[in-house]
Amino acid sequence: MLFSPLEQFEVNGLVTFIFCDPSSGQPFAINILTNASLFVLVLLSLLWYFCKYPAVSGRLIPMRSAQVACELLLEFASGLVKENTAAKHRVLLVFVPYVFVVFFFVLFSNFVGMVPYSFTVTSSLAATLSVALASFIGVNIVGATIHRLGFLAIFLPPGCPVFISPFIIMIETVSYAARVLSLSIRLFANMMAGHTLLKILAGFA
Repeated sequence: MLFSPLEQFEVNGLVTFIFCDPSSGQPFAINILTNASLFVLVLLSLLWYFCKYPAVSGRLIPMRSAQVACELLLEFASGLVKENTAAKHRVLLVFVPYVFVVFFFVLFSNFVGMVPYSFTVTSSLAATLSVALASFIGVNIVGATIHRLGFLAIFLPPGCPVFISPFIIMIETVSYAARVLSLSIRLFANMMAGHTLLKILAGFA
């Protein structure tokens, strides 16, 4: 019996309740727990376990290698935020925990997906789109809070001629909003293509 290499991306219900519609008498099922949501809980548990040393039992002078590793990775996330945001807006450093969690959520998801019979959370478009939407909404809220109406200047580059300004604004608005879909599809497609290729090569082996 030949199995499809795309079978590993199917979302299956693990805990399902079956109800009956009183009006039509037709049964319908509600999935309380799926393999995708189960591995999301596994990834969040791994993140909590990895970060519990500096958060719960951390010391000023680290005595455990796990605390040292977590602090180095937190410093890495802080460096990412500092490099990609304006240095004068220190309030943006509040995003360091968010960037840390998102970065390592994606990293751990890709690593866990390499384990046989597991599920790659980032191969689901719903998961990647949710992370992209959360980031997009957060960036817009913080940008509007800091710059007020000046935040709209990102849609019109400086020095742009007035007669083509409406077209530039329309193009910049579409490209700015399309990043949510393009980035989420890129990660989703890369993970699906990569794991499908690994499945095919493993089948040949």
